[in-house]
Formats: sequence, C-alpha cells, structure tokens
Amino acid sequence: METKTVSELAELFGVTRQAMNKRVKTLDSQFVEKNEKNVTVVNLQGIHELENLYGKIVTAEAEVVEQHEVAVKSDDSAVFEMLSSFMKDKNIEIDRLQQQLTMKDEQLSTKDAQIAEKDQQIKKQQELMDKALTDQKEFLAEIQKEISLEKNKGFFARLFNK
Repeated sequence: METKTVSELAELFGVTRQAMNKRVKTLDSQFVEKNEKNVTVVNLQGIHELENLYGKIVTAEAEVVEQHEVAVKSDDSAVFEMLSSFMKDKNIEIDRLQQQLTMKDEQLSTKDAQIAEKDQQIKKQQELMDKALTDQKEFLAEIQKEISLEKNKGFFARLFNK
C-alpha cells in the first residue's frame, strides 16, 4: 500500500506543509497512519480523499508495462477531467491573485491620498513659519527704530516722554 508524508503531499498539492498538516489532522483516522519512523503518513484512500477536498488529481491510475513504460489511462474523459481540474485550479489561483492585486491597488491609492494630505499640511506649516518669521523681523525692525529714536532724544525729553 502506498503512503505519503505530509511534506510529500504538500509538494504534490502545491500548498505549504503547515496547511497540509492542518488538513491531514481533519481526516478520518482510517486514512492516517504512523510509519516505522513514527512520522504521520496518509494512505492511498486518504490521498484520494485529499484529492476530492482540493479538487486536484495527484495520483493517476497507471499500469506498469513490461518494458518499464508507464501507460496512463488513455480514455479521453480522464484526460479531459484532469485538464479541467488543472484549469479550474489555475483559474482559482488567478482570481485569488487578481483580488490581492485589487486590494493592493486600493491600499496604494489610500496611501497616495494620505501622502497628499501630509504634503498639504507641511506646505501650510511652512507658510505659517514664513509668516511668523516675517512678523518677527518686522517687530524687531520697529523696536530698533524706536530705540534709535529714543537715543536721539535728550535727557529731559526722554524723562518727560516728549
């Protein structure tokens, strides 16, 4: 009887080892065994059960010919079924990736809007700083002008504010 480890199954089905391990834990105990190394393995019936769950065929019914050639089921329906399964898997993957791409585009547009808002805030802050600096320079100029006028006045004019 043919058995496969979780890692081998993950590679065959094109999923991560962790995802396959989680899936194998949900299988009935009649499909799961421990091998001589005490590693969890799935028997052939369990593999067929996983094929039904994933909708992907990884074990083809094959007959070994005397010259060590492998003859796969030659009826057209099996080939069509396998191709249909592959196309279905690929279309599902394309849809998933398209959804991811759409989500990323939405995130990028949100980030672009946030960056534009920050740019406006920075520009406004710079304008306020420029205005404050200009006001400070004008105030300093007025003070210096008043001080210079005060220095030109005599002692009694400064004393009586005239």
